[in-house]
Amino acid sequence: MRKLTAVLTVLLCMLFSTIFSHAAAGNPNVVLVNPAAGSIVYSSNLLISVKLTQPTTIKVSVFEEKQAASGTAGAVSVNTAATSGALNSVITNPIPVTTPAIFISNNNLTFYTKQVNGLKPGLYKIQIDTLDTEQKVIYTNSSHVAIKEKAEEADAKIFDDSQSGTMQFLQTLLKTIFGE
Repeated sequence: MRKLTAVLTVLLCMLFSTIFSHAAAGNPNVVLVNPAAGSIVYSSNLLISVKLTQPTTIKVSVFEEKQAASGTAGAVSVNTAATSGALNSVITNPIPVTTPAIFISNNNLTFYTKQVNGLKPGLYKIQIDTLDTEQKVIYTNSSHVAIKEKAEEADAKIFDDSQSGTMQFLQTLLKTIFGE
């Protein structure tokens, strides 16, 4: 009976004990302001902006996510991955785009900004590591952003002869004012 009581006590202690793992959660005092998480950018440049609400040291890294295709790692097709809902299953090792930047804040409210130029269409991961005094990572915040080529917009053909109604009137008016 004593053995059973001891085993039950140990099991109950293990069941109701609290185990903390702070490395899995992000730092609530470090917020990626721009670009928004999961957003799509139609430019080859990213402006990264991080808000810090306490004195801390961060390391900001930008990675290009790759997917395995025919045995080689290639750019992630953002459209295919988003529609299939299997974005994380196609990702392989990310490749660093820039060297990580370390920023030290001594104020209660600070913004860190960095512009990354020359990016190609694909999926990018912005990772913000909070460092302790020994430069060890204690928190990691990360976010994905997709970069797409700007879609070719159809030119508005104001002076096209196939228009009718109000546009035809405006076309005629503009032609009489400015000439052809």
